[in-house]
Amino acid sequence: MTSQTVTQAARSDIQVEATSIPELQTQLLLHQAKQPYEIDNAREIPKILPGELLVQVQAVGLNPIDWKSAEYGFALPSFPCVNGREFVGKVIREHSAQRSDIKLGDSVLSICTDYRDFRKSAFQEYAAVNDFSAVKVSSDSQSSRAAAVGVAFVAASIGLGICLGLTFPVPKQPQPLDLLEISRSQGKDNIPEDIFDEVFNAISLWNRPSAGDWILIYGASSVTAQVAIQLAKWGGLRVVAIADREKHGSRLEALGADKIIDRHDLEKAADEIRSEIPMPIRFALDTVGSETSTWCQNVLASRIGVQYRPSILQNGTNSVVMGSASSLPHLVCLTGSPKEVNSNVRVHEVPIKLFHTNRDIGAEISEWLSVLLESGDLRLPETVFVDGGLNAIGSSLQRLKTGELSGKRLVVKMRMNDVHLPST
Repeated sequence: MTSQTVTQAARSDIQVEATSIPELQTQLLLHQAKQPYEIDNAREIPKILPGELLVQVQAVGLNPIDWKSAEYGFALPSFPCVNGREFVGKVIREHSAQRSDIKLGDSVLSICTDYRDFRKSAFQEYAAVNDFSAVKVSSDSQSSRAAAVGVAFVAASIGLGICLGLTFPVPKQPQPLDLLEISRSQGKDNIPEDIFDEVFNAISLWNRPSAGDWILIYGASSVTAQVAIQLAKWGGLRVVAIADREKHGSRLEALGADKIIDRHDLEKAADEIRSEIPMPIRFALDTVGSETSTWCQNVLASRIGVQYRPSILQNGTNSVVMGSASSLPHLVCLTGSPKEVNSNVRVHEVPIKLFHTNRDIGAEISEWLSVLLESGDLRLPETVFVDGGLNAIGSSLQRLKTGELSGKRLVVKMRMNDVHLPST
């Protein structure tokens, strides 16, 4: 799908930048786990490498992992740590750029899956961005809204597209987007060892979803699940959503969920699934944790005896080559796998690092998201905006922690310094 224009020969080893870029910047630092974030006003601005952009951060999208990692001490590679997984900002410097569609002054969404590289983290005034995975967004007053959906989109598209092998229709493209095929065509030496099995061995091509199959999504009100519902529907699946039906039912229905089942009584929820969905459920996605993924696993395992319909290979669909009652159900876990794995269910962990380690995957997903944001086809979550820049992030993370923003995303707007762009 990707149409990112490569101009490496013409622009190799060239740095282009705005003027008035300061020598130092402000960062929000975490010095130890379980401690509050602290402001530091005298930090270096990241030095960008070939193929990277320097971006002035304009709006930061907050994700649950931003407070959970600090609270529980995971995904913190070293201290002091610069956290933050996504932001929208203005390109002010480029180094050996390979994309002619992004120039100085453009607005981009950065999705920081490479949390070990603090140069790319969101909780700072200036950050480095891989040019291939930068999501170009409109440079208007609405651009900050994109900071609410980047991480969720990457997690949902890789979880459904690579773990399960679902393909997606793309506007103005004759063939559906097949992320699993793209990742497997890279060659085994190009896939990190720790996600090799997930990419090459976790699902067979003939066990991929067929149009009309059901997928169970637990924690359906989460932002990632809201995106996953839309992607699943575009891929031809039917969705049973588990959530607080009274609180989130109307929203989930608007997103396309075929059935919405209340989460408060899970035994009753399992009975409702059995009675209302006589067809097999071979796929599930959990966005909450190990206890709920265990419940999803049990639901999938209980459906193994249900007769599977035959599948027929059709061009441009998600139909499988072969289908039989022996096909394993597949469970994608975003935040925690079942404590005890059932051998009759294949459990997947999302290989999200593909977004920053694999140029083709990163480019395909970022370009697709750019198209969806421009067209408005992707429904964004309800977003709460907060002013105050880095100083407002600590209190905003506390709001996430309390759960008051369930089903919503919080975006913090930064205080901007003047950076002058060269005339063209």
